[in-house]
Amino acid sequence: MSQKIELFKNPSLIKDIPKFPGVYIIFSSNDEILYVGKAKSLRDRLKSYLNPKEMYALKVSLIEEACSVEIITVNSELEALLLESNLIKEYRPPYNIVLRDDKSYPYLRISFSERFPRLWIARRIKNKKDFYFGPITPADKLKTLIKLLKNSFKIAQKNDKQCQGSSSACIYYQMGKCLAPCIGNISQEDYLKIIEEIKHILTNPKKIKKQLLDELNGYIERLEFEKAIQVRDKLKAIELLENKQSVSEIGEDFCDVITFERSGVVVCVYIMSIRFSNVVGNRTYFFYTDSIDDGFKESFIVQYYLNQQQVIPDVLLVDEGLNHLILKDALANQKSVDVIAPKKGARKRLLELAKKNAKMNLDIHMNQFKHNIDMLEKLKKALNLAKTPYFIDVADISHTGFENVVGGVVRYTVSGFDRSMYRRYKLDAKFEKEAMFEMLSRHKRLLLNSAHKLADLILVDGGMVQVNTAKEVFKNLPVIGISKEKIDGKAKRSLGDVKDRIYSENGVVEVDGEVLSFLQKLRDEVHRFAIEYHRKKREDYVLASALDRIEFIGPKRKKALFEKFGSIDNIKTASIEEISSVKGISRKIASIIKEKLKET
Repeated sequence: MSQKIELFKNPSLIKDIPKFPGVYIIFSSNDEILYVGKAKSLRDRLKSYLNPKEMYALKVSLIEEACSVEIITVNSELEALLLESNLIKEYRPPYNIVLRDDKSYPYLRISFSERFPRLWIARRIKNKKDFYFGPITPADKLKTLIKLLKNSFKIAQKNDKQCQGSSSACIYYQMGKCLAPCIGNISQEDYLKIIEEIKHILTNPKKIKKQLLDELNGYIERLEFEKAIQVRDKLKAIELLENKQSVSEIGEDFCDVITFERSGVVVCVYIMSIRFSNVVGNRTYFFYTDSIDDGFKESFIVQYYLNQQQVIPDVLLVDEGLNHLILKDALANQKSVDVIAPKKGARKRLLELAKKNAKMNLDIHMNQFKHNIDMLEKLKKALNLAKTPYFIDVADISHTGFENVVGGVVRYTVSGFDRSMYRRYKLDAKFEKEAMFEMLSRHKRLLLNSAHKLADLILVDGGMVQVNTAKEVFKNLPVIGISKEKIDGKAKRSLGDVKDRIYSENGVVEVDGEVLSFLQKLRDEVHRFAIEYHRKKREDYVLASALDRIEFIGPKRKKALFEKFGSIDNIKTASIEEISSVKGISRKIASIIKEKLKET
């Protein structure tokens, strides 16, 4: 059963909503989906949206936009749980922000789906034929692990498509970093044995450590130093895997621990991942809700594993009170998992360790959360805004003489800077006003097309010109700018005694020192973000232009060089013989390329 009710225009309609389990979808006046939720009793759950005294900040913001609600009754809690998960995945509502756009855990992926499997970082399960190990955090440690394994085993660096039809080995083989299976330098059977050895190291590091140490000592005694270096790298990879918190008393090979802690309307979810008796990763989520009853925890867990495409463990340790059967059934289509609320023993101690970490993280977050809420309320008062700006988008343009023009937008929320909502733009415009208009127009389209929530306030790095330009794009939103006072017609960012001024569409706004410092912090973050992107683009432009300036190098030769070497840096380090092996490049041209690139 499905029906749409204008509940937020006429709250008395609450009596018509049944006390059945189901899913509710909240719509805006423009018929946009704002939020999807589930409930054991739809009437009781929706009643909580009609009492302003019981609402937390983000819920107030939701209700201000809400117009109607569609309810879908179902036969069971399991049906409601799966329907909610599917609707959130399909529509990505802006107020379902718990797991939206999360970058997710990094896993090591071995691509058994390819003829010659490779290693790389994956954050989603994309092919069930492949092997995923992890999660491993931080990502830098995983990058180091992959680099060690690649160097030690010399596995393929390019995919099947890149290798197809190749008659000569790529630069990685010439550099001694690949076995070149693509040209038959090693059989597929022998290559797959090497991949299995890598998998064995990942899943049984302790068992083969002694064997590798014996091999290392043997190679050193025989003065076979090249082989010794390869074994040393394998041992380094094992040390990276072992350099984790040990929980060996449990003996779990593939286990996740998920626990919830709450303070007021703020909920902390702490997820700890155990692989082969080691804690290899942990993740903390914060979200805001007036209730974590009514199946909220089960909803989170199902969305985490199904919508986020996380690897489902063999064992899932959870708090008491969760509906184990519903969780097990909801995940069963992907994988059979044991859902356990441990009451004693090693597993109970592991859950207590997770709860201790969740409590500590929540305490830290609450202090920052309260400070942020206070600051946003002060900002509302200082700018005389109609509502508290719980979401602020901050924009800046970066360029050098209007070459390589780029822009950046960062988002600030009650939780601080939301890096999942940072966006960078390469711009075509050649003037400040046009560049700001182009970037903000594209940013607005991106938010609307991806069902993201628009900000409550736009802050631009600039004065009245930038403010008015932003207002052209965001006509219904308040816009302010921050800029240094002008001296001789120019804003002097570098002069310490020159004050920042705040501008609205009506002119200069006087704010106190605390509010000014807060807005400066936002401006400095977007400036850092935009200028980093500009520097990268400028460096890429300079290097790419280096080839364009070399006589005899046209589009075809340039393309062939990049297909062979992958980057300017690789071309610079390659020998004349390696460069001249590229089709259409003679030794003479290779010598010219080497000489010219020395100058960059």
